[in-house]
Amino acid sequence: MTSRALRYVTYGQWNLIVFVLVCLSLHPGLVLKGDEGGFSNYGIHIKTAIPYSLTYLICIGFTLLATRYLPRTTRNLRALAVLLYSYCVLCFFILVSTYGYTLNQPLRDIHGAFGLLAMFFDPAVSIWLFLQVRGSLIARAYLTLEIAGVILGVIDIVNAAHVLFAAQATVAFGFGLLLVRGTHGILSASVEGVSPSTRASDVDAQRFEGLPDDAL
Repeated sequence: MTSRALRYVTYGQWNLIVFVLVCLSLHPGLVLKGDEGGFSNYGIHIKTAIPYSLTYLICIGFTLLATRYLPRTTRNLRALAVLLYSYCVLCFFILVSTYGYTLNQPLRDIHGAFGLLAMFFDPAVSIWLFLQVRGSLIARAYLTLEIAGVILGVIDIVNAAHVLFAAQATVAFGFGLLLVRGTHGILSASVEGVSPSTRASDVDAQRFEGLPDDAL
């Protein structure tokens, strides 16, 4: 059951990468330009609306499946389940609020509020996940990527440069990597009865020394 939970979390995040790339290939000019727009631009064009919708819907589906197989035997696992549910709810409202956000200012503000919430939610959860596996060198690299995305977001908010899509993609990518890594660490700790950070440190040291994972 724990392996299924990790597998579905991983599938959900890989799905995001695949469909973002599909949207980019179909219409790169919507976001890759001097006056860079956000990923939501793909949700209001007929050519990209379907893959844009699938980006969120499939991710939500896999993440909900993960929560179904996620045990609730420890405090960290229960907290992880709540975070995964919250992530699904946030993705759903970002998706739904996309379709009409160009119709008027109130709808634009609502969609913008969910997008801004995501820019706070992802880093906050990423920090929590990092603390669970803080002994992992890989997790440190992922958190650095997440922080870089936040910095890009601040640059866009203050209008120093139009880098909204770059900020969104970097934050989402760093979050996805930490989500998978953190889920793995928390699940491994629940099975083996050790702290996630200890388990992560052992795995990284083992990889550095060239030992197989099953040597633990």
